[in-house]
Amino acid sequence: MNDDGYTLAEALAALAILGLALGGLGLVVSLIARQQLTALHLHDRLTEAREADRVLGTLVANELAAGADLRDLQGDAAGLSFACGAATCAARLTPDGRRTLLLLRDRSGAGRRLRLRAQNLRFSYVGVSGPVDGWPEPLRPGDAAQAPRAIILRSTAGAPLAVTRIWHREPRDCQYDAIAGACRAVAP
Repeated sequence: MNDDGYTLAEALAALAILGLALGGLGLVVSLIARQQLTALHLHDRLTEAREADRVLGTLVANELAAGADLRDLQGDAAGLSFACGAATCAARLTPDGRRTLLLLRDRSGAGRRLRLRAQNLRFSYVGVSGPVDGWPEPLRPGDAAQAPRAIILRSTAGAPLAVTRIWHREPRDCQYDAIAGACRAVAP
């Protein structure tokens, strides 16, 4: 055997092994890139959901703290509004191509726009009888109007994007009845 170099068969075998190694490495890199893209899209959706939950919750909490009464809340699947001082606070869903715009307006009249990647979003309202698509919910005879217990922003598939709990203030002398879900009449 000659020590001048490699034979053609040895060089071809080495090139074939290198080709297989680089091909496998390319597949691994493309698989990692695809998984990273999926994780990035999931992160973006979760970030948007958290932001929608935050801005809707902040609107309701700030207006309740300022003395707004949500018993006069009017809402349907596309939006909601309620009196807040001399103004009207509102949240409205508007389709925007392949996205949805969440438009918010507070008591100062300042508006906020939030672009959400999800399509076909709608509001639901949780009352005494459970989730309903419009507010005020149908009342039984003798029942007084109440504020919803929660406002839910969800996709038509049913997955909630944001859930805003509405905390009710009770009078200081309230004798709360857990069954009725309201204060009892104070006995003299």
